[in-house]
Amino acid sequence: MRELAWQMPAWALMLMPVRLARQCLNEPASIAATAHTSHTRQLLVDVSVIHQSDARTGIQRVVRALLLQLLMAPPAGYRVCPVFATRQHGYRYAAPGFLDAPAPIPNAAAQPLQVQSGDLFLGLDLAAHLLPRHQAQVLCWKRRGVKVHVLVYDLLPLQHPEWFNPRTTRNFKRWIKWLAVHADSAICISETVKMQLHTWLNTYFGMPPTALPASTIVLGADIDASAPSGGLPADAPWVLARLRSTPAVLMVGTLEPRKGHDQALAAFEQLWQQGNGALLVIVGRPGWKTQALQEKLRRHPQAGQRLFWLEDVSDEYLAQLYAACGGVLVASRAEGFGLPLIEAALHGKPVLARDLPVFREMAVPGLSCFDSETPQGLAGALADWLGQPASQAPAPATGTTGPRFPTWQLSAAQLLQALNLEHPVHKQNNAAAALNAGTSTTCPPGSVA
Repeated sequence: MRELAWQMPAWALMLMPVRLARQCLNEPASIAATAHTSHTRQLLVDVSVIHQSDARTGIQRVVRALLLQLLMAPPAGYRVCPVFATRQHGYRYAAPGFLDAPAPIPNAAAQPLQVQSGDLFLGLDLAAHLLPRHQAQVLCWKRRGVKVHVLVYDLLPLQHPEWFNPRTTRNFKRWIKWLAVHADSAICISETVKMQLHTWLNTYFGMPPTALPASTIVLGADIDASAPSGGLPADAPWVLARLRSTPAVLMVGTLEPRKGHDQALAAFEQLWQQGNGALLVIVGRPGWKTQALQEKLRRHPQAGQRLFWLEDVSDEYLAQLYAACGGVLVASRAEGFGLPLIEAALHGKPVLARDLPVFREMAVPGLSCFDSETPQGLAGALADWLGQPASQAPAPATGTTGPRFPTWQLSAAQLLQALNLEHPVHKQNNAAAALNAGTSTTCPPGSVA
């Protein structure tokens, strides 16, 4: 029965109860195993989203930074091969130079993957809309002895579907079942996400925590190690001068329902009515289900005076905004990690954040928490926080022995440890140049390890 199930098509396998399907895939190791060769194996890194369009924020920053670290220091015995898929075709090798020039139109001429036993597939990008679509290809890899490992950033579309578009939630439901059946391990970005993943798999699929091995890595905060974008708008000097001369609170994140921009704006409106002159500076691109808020921000009477919404900010500009502001507000109602907290610590800025378990887990210096869901409650917390002396701000998270905050190099080392791969001595070379040159650390289109 199990050997028969192993030979079933992917769509039929997904119709089986998850625990039985997973057990069938993991039982007949002799079927999946093929002869090892002396060739260097492939670490196939999924970059499907940033291959087409790199927003350079959030998860895209994580993908880009970790990929660069892997390219600079590939694990012993492996070549790092960026790969991508689209809705129209399965996974193929990414072209050299895609980091500098994402391909809005998929390159149909890119060569499909050729795999062998011992290769690893790392689902680094958040491709919940693609992996289930190409489950037949992934199943073919597994039958040839390829192990599949997936980054889990959060489960928010499953936990709070009201915050997302229906299509996103549908994709996540298909993705979580695909993950439960096919993944050899999950790599989470916090202990909170790891706990939530195990709880979800047990509640909906009856899977105990031991059924799917899961590990945790930290995320880095050194923007310079993530191929940062540059450039400043013409009004940047004036905006930065305003932030330095007036108490200014910075919010960083896409405008989407869970980020709490609505509550933050209402709280600042109360402070302004009370005579508080603090600035609210929002850095984030327009997101989904926030059209009314976006319109309000653009037409607000305080826009350009005490309220600034900067929709498209380079990494260079963001670093200067962090340095110029008085503190950082993180009003998110849920997060898988929370990079702005770490980035604020890097710049020695105090943080006022909603009291979430994941933020407590991060133990960021200079962190104050609020737990109110009302504008009035947040306004009170802001007033108290803004009234604290500047001397209570944490020192910048650097020291004479080097940075004291998580780096992307550390994140990559933990990632390789989670994959049971040896972490080599970090090479001080230019990863982007290595990718463009198609050196031995990468797999150019059509190459076969």
